[in-house]
Amino acid sequence: MTALTMPATRTTTHEPLDLRRVLVTVRTAPAPRWEGSAADRARYVAYVAGSMVGWTALGLGSSALVGLLVSLGG
Repeated sequence: MTALTMPATRTTTHEPLDLRRVLVTVRTAPAPRWEGSAADRARYVAYVAGSMVGWTALGLGSSALVGLLVSLGG
């Protein structure tokens, strides 16, 4: 099939998710610090706890996926 016979592509009405923009936002967003008021400290604790839960869930999910792939192969 050549480029001349390929069907035309359709454009979407919504803006697609730009992964590069999301990564830049996450990398450049300042992490909360312990200094400051009680609200700032509570935000810091929530940030650390949320990070721990998120990374743990990601690790467990990855381990489960690897385990599933190993069991399917053997």
